[in-house]
Amino acid sequence: MDSLLGPRGRMGRSMDWVAVIGAVAVIVIAASITGDVVMRWIFNAPILAVDDLNRYNIAIVIASFFPLCLVGKHLVTIRFLGRALGVRSHLWLEVFGAAITLFAMVLYSWQFILFALRVTENGLASGVLEVPQWPWWWVVAAVVFIAAIVQVGVLVHAVYQAVTGEAVETEGDSHEI
Repeated sequence: MDSLLGPRGRMGRSMDWVAVIGAVAVIVIAASITGDVVMRWIFNAPILAVDDLNRYNIAIVIASFFPLCLVGKHLVTIRFLGRALGVRSHLWLEVFGAAITLFAMVLYSWQFILFALRVTENGLASGVLEVPQWPWWWVVAAVVFIAAIVQVGVLVHAVYQAVTGEAVETEGDSHEI
């Protein structure tokens, strides 16, 4: 089960590639801001598209790290109660937390899809360049939907661990409160 659904399983490794989208977008944002600063400083001519498009790129950056954080359990968790109650209780509390997180991710996914539909229907565009916003919001909606699917795998993995009593240490457990 860990070879498929665990943080270093196939699903976890594939989410690394989704996070690469965010990492590349961060580099693009940093390069565009640097270029804008240089153009303002040397030529007194800003690049108008920087502010116009970076707000949408930032949305993609943030969304692209959701699946990796979910599969790697890199979220803020407070596990002292589960540890105090014993291994079995700890594992079932992990199932409860995974179920609540799945519920939240499904809601986020649903809302981003509705938002992307509205943006597409209304033909919203960026302020300066008037570039359509819909491609960015559909990418965000798709990545958040992928995150919800990933969370289903995390929940299945948590249920498997709780039923079998198999407590597996994950990468994210080293930063617990």
